[in-house]
Amino acid sequence: MDAYYASPSASFHDNTIARRFYQQRLNHLKFTPYPKDGLVTFGASGTNKCDREIIYKNAKVKAEKSDDLPSRGRQRRLGSAVIEYFQLDLIHMKKRLGDKAIFTVAETESGEFAFEDAAQLRKVFEHNGVKFAITAKPDGILDYDNKQLLFEYKTKATGIIEMNGKLDYSGAQDDHLQQVTAESLLFGIREGLIVYESTQKPSWFSDEDKKNVPKTRKTWRDGSPISDLRAEYFYITDDMQTKLLDGLAKQAALVYNGEVPEITFDMTQKCGFCPFTKHCKATLSDAEKAKLREIDSKMALSNMAYKYQHNNLVEYLKGVREGDEGEAI
Repeated sequence: MDAYYASPSASFHDNTIARRFYQQRLNHLKFTPYPKDGLVTFGASGTNKCDREIIYKNAKVKAEKSDDLPSRGRQRRLGSAVIEYFQLDLIHMKKRLGDKAIFTVAETESGEFAFEDAAQLRKVFEHNGVKFAITAKPDGILDYDNKQLLFEYKTKATGIIEMNGKLDYSGAQDDHLQQVTAESLLFGIREGLIVYESTQKPSWFSDEDKKNVPKTRKTWRDGSPISDLRAEYFYITDDMQTKLLDGLAKQAALVYNGEVPEITFDMTQKCGFCPFTKHCKATLSDAEKAKLREIDSKMALSNMAYKYQHNNLVEYLKGVREGDEGEAI
């Protein structure tokens, strides 16, 4: 990718390739419902959701819709726009780089680029005596060295230094690894790349010697820009697949039984994108509220006070009131 973007020709897309790419996108601008087989269907990108959200979604609880912060809307739009151009650039690799393009985009049996909707699969599983389905539409499938790789692309708005620091420390995010684990079960591909791109870019020229830029915000190091693009390799093991299937089977069983599990601290770490948060809070029992408040009090006195996990709990507890127990689904 660096070789491609460093080339002056990267600024120009081949009309024939671009036309084929956009025609494919037009062909898939439609809604295709899941088969009516009565099975819980998990999207690969949603396999990290908490048990309660899965219950509410499948119980047809009305999703909450309210105005969001404008910056969040622009951030979502930016991520969607960048991946489209990233895919378009990927299919130009061979033309622009020739034999240096060691990663190329695979094609489906119908002759389409193996991107998203064109590559989407849904497969039924029976695990631990429970039947459910998984569906996935990866950002891409790549041909490399006579084999295929799964490809997922993620934008990061936290900044270059933050993105690299986190990847250096812990590697690819757990929820992203769960996503590609689900994809490995459908496509039979265990290896791949999760590519992270920071939407913050390094200064156009070196800022290493600029005194008005704090050390913690400098975007150049040792005479070169800090990387705004990182590729994390993964290999999916049998244990990773089994662990995921165990969790999905458990959630599917809860749905079939109509059983809403008790709230836990771990669940409050997954509320950021949940469209049922108000409903979830309204159906808490007083015992559940007391348990969460006890955890909050203990964390506030520990070295975890008001760090990421504690802040998530504090945010969840906002608006939760004693004696305000709602109706279950």
